[in-house]
Amino acid sequence: MGRAGHQARRGGSDRYPLTSRARPIRLRPSPDLPDRGKHMKPFYLIIRLTAALCAAALLMACSPEQAQQPEAAQSPATSAPRTAGADNPGEPPSARLPQDWVQPSHYDLHLNIDPRGESFSGTVQIDVNVAQRDSFWMHGNGLEISSARAILADGRELPLTWEQALPTGTVKVSAPQAIDGAATLAFSYSAPFNTSLEGLYKVESGGESYAFTQFEATSARLAFPSFDEPVFKVPFDIQLTVPADFSAITNTPERRVVDNGDGSKTITYATTKPLPTYLIAFAVGPFDVVEFDPIPATGQREQPLPLRGITTKGKGDEIRYALAHTAPIVAAMEDYFATPYPYAKLDIIAVPDFSAGAMENAGAITYREQLILLDDSAPVSQKRGFFVTHAHELAHHWFGNLVTPVWWDDIWLNESFATWNAYIILDSLYPDQHYRESLLNSSANVMVNDSLASARQIREPITRHEDIGSAFNGITYQKGGGVLSMFEAFLGRDSFRDGIRHYMQAFAFGNTTAHDFIGAIAEANPQVDSEDLKAAFRSFIEQPGLPMLNAALDCGDGAPRLDISQQRYLPAGSTGSSDQRWIVPACVSALQADGETSQCFLLKEAQQRVELNSEQCPQAVLPNTGGASYYRWSLPGEQWQALLERFDELTTSEQISVAGSLSAALNNGSLSLDQYLDTVGPLTRASSWRVAIAPRADLYKLKDHVLTGADREGLEARIRDWYRPVLADLEALPELNPDQQQFRMLLLSTLGLGANDTEIHARLVAAGEAFTGFGGDEQLHPDAIDANIRYIALLAGVEAHGKPFTDLLWQHFQASDNALLREYLLGAMAWSTDPEIAAAMRERILSPDLRDNEIFDILDNQMAHAETRDALFDWVGNHLDELLGRVDSWRKGQLPAYFDTFCSEDDARQVEATFAPIIDGLESGPRYLANSLETIRLCAAFAELHRPAQ
Repeated sequence: MGRAGHQARRGGSDRYPLTSRARPIRLRPSPDLPDRGKHMKPFYLIIRLTAALCAAALLMACSPEQAQQPEAAQSPATSAPRTAGADNPGEPPSARLPQDWVQPSHYDLHLNIDPRGESFSGTVQIDVNVAQRDSFWMHGNGLEISSARAILADGRELPLTWEQALPTGTVKVSAPQAIDGAATLAFSYSAPFNTSLEGLYKVESGGESYAFTQFEATSARLAFPSFDEPVFKVPFDIQLTVPADFSAITNTPERRVVDNGDGSKTITYATTKPLPTYLIAFAVGPFDVVEFDPIPATGQREQPLPLRGITTKGKGDEIRYALAHTAPIVAAMEDYFATPYPYAKLDIIAVPDFSAGAMENAGAITYREQLILLDDSAPVSQKRGFFVTHAHELAHHWFGNLVTPVWWDDIWLNESFATWNAYIILDSLYPDQHYRESLLNSSANVMVNDSLASARQIREPITRHEDIGSAFNGITYQKGGGVLSMFEAFLGRDSFRDGIRHYMQAFAFGNTTAHDFIGAIAEANPQVDSEDLKAAFRSFIEQPGLPMLNAALDCGDGAPRLDISQQRYLPAGSTGSSDQRWIVPACVSALQADGETSQCFLLKEAQQRVELNSEQCPQAVLPNTGGASYYRWSLPGEQWQALLERFDELTTSEQISVAGSLSAALNNGSLSLDQYLDTVGPLTRASSWRVAIAPRADLYKLKDHVLTGADREGLEARIRDWYRPVLADLEALPELNPDQQQFRMLLLSTLGLGANDTEIHARLVAAGEAFTGFGGDEQLHPDAIDANIRYIALLAGVEAHGKPFTDLLWQHFQASDNALLREYLLGAMAWSTDPEIAAAMRERILSPDLRDNEIFDILDNQMAHAETRDALFDWVGNHLDELLGRVDSWRKGQLPAYFDTFCSEDDARQVEATFAPIIDGLESGPRYLANSLETIRLCAAFAELHRPAQ
């Protein structure tokens, strides 16, 4: 899934935009770039995290002895942790339902949905097997039950009572006598459309009414009575009664349509494959339905696959770009998995107001409009955002849909894998776009969050419903994707793929745990000791944090060797313990004048000596060959220098690893500020923007929180000196490929908005004027400027012209129904530091003029500026109830993360005082608050460490 919000948010402030508003959204890492100030999920769409310290009850890999113990085999029904109430019939379970009380096997679901009204109604019949009980737990939330009964196997009927037990949706159902064996639970009910973009909700767009769903993680219970957990994976028969002139889409193709003669029709759909409730979806409205060419049969799939695009009225042509680029991705994934696309059709659905960003509903994927509605003239960032997001959601049809986790602690089996697989598939299809490098860049960036003492682990035990949402963050997506890349590189791409295929074939249409996956990989890779491989995997998914490998070359007796020690990486000011160990799949290179030799091994000990496969003492060593391993590393000073002298010979992925480890050294105090600035120059001249732009986050943190006066001006001058020649070289080329277009935009942003380059700023202002018609006809002229710089041109225009410019942007915003343009315009208006403009923008957060998914753009950009942070924080404190009332449940708890760009102990205390009284009741709130407070305090420690003596 791609939820909008906070993913791998970097500590401190990075106020200058890294993309043309192709910003990360929650649950989906940015396709290319370090997060500008936050989630992730997203990617494009990603969107942040009281990780447990090493506790034996939670972690199996806190020491090599623990890490090497094989995980006990467990059945899917019992592998997840027990939760309060699970064994006590009088106490409602706080998370998982009892697994042995009631087992559903089939749903008959009939909903009456007219988006022009305020409510919907439905009936559901659930075939179950009951273990001789007169009461049991299930799910429903906000449903008005008009009829509830149990139909027994012998035809008798028993009345049922429905009692809401918990506000999270747990319901107690009781019968007058025990039910034993097969039965059907039948409910009739009604409910209002949800008003917070979850469950079944309505959207007004272009004067028309539409209904959409978002059920992951636990919002199906808002739409129908159910057993709303991923382990309950069963077939559904679905009927929808809708207005006669509306279209209605769900997971399967239509089988029959009946005109009811009252202005409505009832559509019966084909029975679904086994699905959990969170993958069911409905969309109802006067849609444009674009019937596209079916995806041709492949070696894995004998029949063509029906393909459609669904948009609101009048936007059908805008989805054709996405449709045209779908077939190659599906075919490549079928080939990779050696398994056909699992479902009968594929619809891609553009949703005007959608909090989640994107959602992999089986056969009916939903997307925010700006992610899926585009054409050839779109900016590179939007195109890359589309490809990564679309490939991610398609990959879910294997990882998550075909094979589904038993419980939310293993949601990494969905999200880590879809993240990783999307990039590697795209890299195979479009090698000139360097998607594997972007994957490694993404995982390198999330190491900032992973260095928090409060970071969660990839496979975090979930024992409360309120903690489910915390599983959808950058640790699960980006770290998980990086860890998979590491094991793929260590085992070999073909061998790793063989394990994936074995896993898919063994568990198709079933549920699994981490134990099942790791076992399948180990079974397919006998070249590595099975228990070592399993323990290595567990050491990365079942403890938080990341390793720091301290490597030192020793050629004292003529035999070159590398002495390596490991500990947990922690930045300066951290309260965490560095006393952790991993079993690390490590690869190192010895660089000679005439080439290099590389070798891979499992680093099992806290200190380990590695004999190098080199006949003579190398000129330099690289502790992360290929850049694919998930760790930071360090070298003694002279060995660092020797490696940097060979920097241009390294691959881009290796350079990304170098950049990340230099940043780590600055942030933990191993490098002084002067040493860092003297060292980082070669990075800025790298040929890939993923490397050249990597120092920006640290440079801007220094600029915004550490340096003042002449020191700050001196840093800006350095940035100009580094990047101006790079921009000049790019602009001298006769034509730029997409990567170079992206690079140019990033350089213009860095110089014009971040380094006080007046010439570049003036160029951007002129572009903003031309785009908006400012000072002229006040009409939009999209073709007047390069699409890739539209957003940063708007920002520059706001900085230069103030209120007259933002007034014009507001006019364009109100007149537009284009999601990406609205995002650009709103973000630009929120960029202003003018007190009057900023105050007006804050009031618009609660305005009906904004879609619910747009309001966080204002928070993001006002928190990017020291001039507006305090006023925004005060406003949120004064309007907290109204703000929380507008956003969906999983996003409420993320709110503290928007304030992690503060940078003092006083700021941390104020954030804590505002949110601590309410945080326990907000989904994932305690984790996000802990992450935010720690990030603020680490920024304060960073500033104290590197602030020049006065």
